[in-house]
Amino acid sequence: MSDLTENHLLSIFGFGADSIFVGGAEGTMLHYDGVKWEPMDLNGRWAIKNIWGAAPDNLFAVATDGRILHYDGKEWSVEETEKLPPMTGVFGLSETEIYACARLGRILRYDGTEWKFLNTGTDVDVTRLWGCAESGMYAVGFDGLILKQEDDKWKRLTINSNHEFYGFCGFGPDEMYICGSDGIIYKFNGNVVTEMPTRTQDFFLDVWGPSKEMVFAVGDLGMIMFNDGEQWIRIESGTEEYLTAIWGSSDEDMYAVGDNGLILHWNGENWSACA
Repeated sequence: MSDLTENHLLSIFGFGADSIFVGGAEGTMLHYDGVKWEPMDLNGRWAIKNIWGAAPDNLFAVATDGRILHYDGKEWSVEETEKLPPMTGVFGLSETEIYACARLGRILRYDGTEWKFLNTGTDVDVTRLWGCAESGMYAVGFDGLILKQEDDKWKRLTINSNHEFYGFCGFGPDEMYICGSDGIIYKFNGNVVTEMPTRTQDFFLDVWGPSKEMVFAVGDLGMIMFNDGEQWIRIESGTEEYLTAIWGSSDEDMYAVGDNGLILHWNGENWSACA
């Protein structure tokens, strides 16, 4: 159990070693300035599922309570939107092109002024978003869902999977990683998904890396795995708490967060719990 909070932590995003945000249950938001962690006031008991920002004073967070929150560098406020299902993910290509996803197949786009629903053609839960300028946006979800954006619509890609996808990251239009239920990790080149052996049936809840040469996946019962380019290798985490999200500023400065306020830090050699 952490000294910072007893609440489950669900999300992490940062802009560098001295500007990291961690969100969680019961209105939990923590900020790290490079020296210490401090709680932030969300003005509500929102459960923060995912975070993305264009700058430290222009940050968005989505909540399972069906809300999108914005941070302007001074305070958090709730965005004015139509009624939303439980929110699950947020990702942007710029400050005027930001996407948020939710259960029931919902995806919204923010143009810097307002949020508008896009046509996904599905009611399957969407869980995560990722994209780049070269490829545009992708979304993943339950029942093996992978969507590719085409203008204001989304096209479902056909793959042989019915897994629940929880984590999604990429390093370019032809190198993306998707993780999820039953120990599944796929490598995705924009057209074809290739299953990568993990030798586990435990759920992966997030995947991320500072570079394509160094990718980590985290999940059930303190599971942390590292991709050495050929296979996924389990690394000792020192915990059996569920790990829900991972982010870092470099290959020697990464954080994984999870249940009961746990924050783990990677220094380039091993993982250890923060106070």
